[in-house]
Amino acid sequence: MGHPLRILVVEDSPDDVDLMILALRRGGLDPVWERVETAEELLAALADGPWDAVLSDYTLPKFGATAALEIVRGADPDLPFLVVSGSAGDEIAVSLLRVGANDYVLKHNLTRLAPAVVREVREATNRRARRAAERAAAHLAAIVSSSDDAIHSQTIDGVLMSWNPAAERLYGWTAAEAIGRHVSFLAPPENFDELAEIMRRLRAGERVAPVETVRMHRDGGRIDVSLTVSLVRDQDGRLVGVSKTARDIRERKRAEAALRRTTDLLTAVTEGTTDAVYVKDRDGKYLLFNETAAQFVGRTVKEVLGKDDTALWGPADARRVMDQASSVMESGRAETTEEVLTAAGVTRTYLATQTPYRDDGGDVIGIIGVARDITERRRLAAERDELLARLQLHVARMPLAYVLFDADLRVTDWNPAAEHILGYTKEEAFGMGPFDLVPPSFRPEAAELLTRIRAGDMGAHSVNENRTKDGRIITCEWLNTPLTSEGGQFVGLLCLAQDVTARREGEAALRLRDRAIQAVTQGILITDPCQRDNPIIYASPGFVRLTGYEAEEVIGRNCRFLQGKDTDPAAVARVWEALQAGNPCTVELRNYRKDGSPFWNELSISPVRDATGRLTHFVGVQADVTARRSLEEQFRQAQKMDAFGQLASGVAHDFNNLLTIINGYSDLLLQNLPAGDPSRELVAEIHKAGDRSAGLTRQLLAFSRQQVLAPRVLDLSAVVADTQKMLGRLIGEDLQLATTLGPALWAVRADAGQLEQVLMNLAVNARDAMPRGGRLTIETRNVELDETYVRTHSDARVGPHVLLSVSDSGSGMTPEVRARIFEPFFTTKGVGKGTGLGLATVYGIVKQSGGHLAVDSTIGVGTTFKVYLPRVEQPVGGSKIHTAFRVPPRGEETVLLVEDEEGVRTLTRHVLTRCGYRVLEAGDGDEAMRVAAGHDGPIHLLVTDVVMPGAGGRAVAERVGQRHPEVRVLFVSGYTDDAVMRNGVLSEGVNFLQKAFSPAALAFKVREVLDAPGSVIP
Repeated sequence: MGHPLRILVVEDSPDDVDLMILALRRGGLDPVWERVETAEELLAALADGPWDAVLSDYTLPKFGATAALEIVRGADPDLPFLVVSGSAGDEIAVSLLRVGANDYVLKHNLTRLAPAVVREVREATNRRARRAAERAAAHLAAIVSSSDDAIHSQTIDGVLMSWNPAAERLYGWTAAEAIGRHVSFLAPPENFDELAEIMRRLRAGERVAPVETVRMHRDGGRIDVSLTVSLVRDQDGRLVGVSKTARDIRERKRAEAALRRTTDLLTAVTEGTTDAVYVKDRDGKYLLFNETAAQFVGRTVKEVLGKDDTALWGPADARRVMDQASSVMESGRAETTEEVLTAAGVTRTYLATQTPYRDDGGDVIGIIGVARDITERRRLAAERDELLARLQLHVARMPLAYVLFDADLRVTDWNPAAEHILGYTKEEAFGMGPFDLVPPSFRPEAAELLTRIRAGDMGAHSVNENRTKDGRIITCEWLNTPLTSEGGQFVGLLCLAQDVTARREGEAALRLRDRAIQAVTQGILITDPCQRDNPIIYASPGFVRLTGYEAEEVIGRNCRFLQGKDTDPAAVARVWEALQAGNPCTVELRNYRKDGSPFWNELSISPVRDATGRLTHFVGVQADVTARRSLEEQFRQAQKMDAFGQLASGVAHDFNNLLTIINGYSDLLLQNLPAGDPSRELVAEIHKAGDRSAGLTRQLLAFSRQQVLAPRVLDLSAVVADTQKMLGRLIGEDLQLATTLGPALWAVRADAGQLEQVLMNLAVNARDAMPRGGRLTIETRNVELDETYVRTHSDARVGPHVLLSVSDSGSGMTPEVRARIFEPFFTTKGVGKGTGLGLATVYGIVKQSGGHLAVDSTIGVGTTFKVYLPRVEQPVGGSKIHTAFRVPPRGEETVLLVEDEEGVRTLTRHVLTRCGYRVLEAGDGDEAMRVAAGHDGPIHLLVTDVVMPGAGGRAVAERVGQRHPEVRVLFVSGYTDDAVMRNGVLSEGVNFLQKAFSPAALAFKVREVLDAPGSVIP
């Protein structure tokens, strides 16, 4: 590292210091060290520095890591600070990392100490070096920082002396990399002569005109630049250097090249088409006229350009063409018209499409037109009309209905037989379409038939229902002949029909029954009990879709081939008994498709008997009810989780009061006991147990959705980014952490601290699933949950969501374990290695935040947890949690304390009195109102439990506020209550402190409420 490593150790145990120094030496370091164990010694040592790193125990008799961190950060923000502790757990370590500690190492695993020190010292050195470089470059950047052009200066010999930010952006070289080098590295080899000539002229004192040339980017790419060179002289006029300004002209060059390509393409298109292409300006003068257009009018292109339509057509034709162009320019919309025009003695029919021609600002400055000569097509159309007219005469007395449709399938002819069969007169039928003659049920089939006819299918005949004028439904047989032009284009349809209603009624009834069976989504089987083993004689298409078996594969077999290892024998027995007795039966049983996949089959069996009552067949109707069964199972699981939640919240509520007392008094004892008191260690253990118990109650409240949230509108990617470094420390160096954060992420509304808790719990769970190392991947992206997804996830909602996905490459879970992972106290870890509340906490936080949680897991592959939070249409606010260390504040105000739990009330009074406040106390709401009524002076703060016998916290706040309008309110509770907040979410302006709280937390919160601008009574 360039000098002996200087280590400052904050530790009260010399033996522990010796172990740390030994671990550093075993890691290849030879440190110089000094031990301190008080704040005064630490300040003095820092003043005598410098130091390369600070190693601190978490807890000392009169000192601790948190206080030491404040002192070190005040002296040197970059000095590495590592916590070396034998008792700090994950939660404490995370809190220290969050407020600025660089790393933590457990004393029983000091092998990590040397690599961690080396890493953090290296990173601190890099940070200091970067800051020094930034200060050195700041003066130069300020000179030309406002310029968008690359500006650099050089000596007369070509050595670079300055380099602005625009030069960095243009060339890719930083100022530090460029300054001091000869300018030749910017020029490509073929431009060395040009560069040498410029340098020669500059040395001669000549002026160099701006030039367009090529320079090299750092990545090897070429840059087109416009280069301006200026001589730099000193006060005596002597030439001392050169200033060069380079402007990036690549975009202009690309635009010029694109314009050339566009021009070439336009020329190729206009001259290669058989259509007339032209462009007119606003005054109707031709700006472009291709060769095909010139041939149409019998002129050359040169004769037309610059002229208007009066030079091409007769007066009437010219006026009509110009009016059409004016209409397009005025409306701003494209128009297609058919015109008959005469030019050079030849009359032609043109189909012309004209569109507005706009400038870069969107203003119409002319028209662009494409015209096609359709004279021949019109002639053929006239011949077709003549043919159809002759045909009409021949079929006027035909006994078959004769119907003629045009290209748009509108009736153009209708003989007397058609009037007789369908009831419409010829005049009434004109303009009708095929769909007007059929009932709605046949229209899809009619559409398919017409598609075939339009394609020229000469065999597209049909027998179908028709609807007569008086509403009767009849059946007609239709012989349909598509009419096409010589080019094969569909131009009409000729139909001959006869009424076959009587003949087809019986056939229609049979077809109807067959179509009904074919259409139903359920599987239908017909079996023959008169044959051995009751074989299948019919399988519907629905059965094929349901099971994957083709009908040919099952005909002649008994239905038992659908059964498998998990089919309930009792359900099979019920079916067999019904078949034996010839009775109907409905059961749900697990069956298997051809591919082996299982499904829940709702099977309804009905006997079929002949006119004499003899059993002839069985009909079985099968329906896949797997989705319904899954939803029912999800509903039962949700009920179980709600029951767990109600039990957990009740236990946590009562336990929080006890923990407030235990933790509060043990905290006060620790503050009062001297460092050498033998009772101090015992009280500390009580306090640690209380802290762990408080953590368990917080997890219980999180699972039961009874914790208090302070939600904000967040960018979920920002929360992940803020937590990423802490997660890396949490999972350890043997696991790879990867993040994929989606761009333009939608906003969500949630509690940032609770989302961090979700990430930490999932990360710890993933870490434990990968004991031999692996990969943890965190992803965020926008998703839309549709109705298909919601149908199989009962607690999900349709709409836009933001997805937080946490995936590991660990051991995975069995379906049985996956079904129970969110239950509180359920764990697959060994005794003492988990509380079983981590994933239950995740479940509660996600549900209380209005989200949805899903899990995918495969044994040997890994597990993915997917958290879906609904999108909110609000701007994103802050997402970070800020923590600072302060001395508990004091005050002299009057506080009315209302708490029905005597132990909590006594502790609270004791803490407030020690902080200097005057305390009035009451054991319930009614007593509180009597105390407030009897107090003549001001009551500055009401501290009240939310849920109490009789009047609750809100009622007390309202009544006390009526007599003492100056009062501020602080609500205290072990769980949420709708009287103060909704679903655990604080209302804006409501002050709340959740049990179990520490004396310091109470002191800070009281001071915060008293010093705030106002207080809200919900």
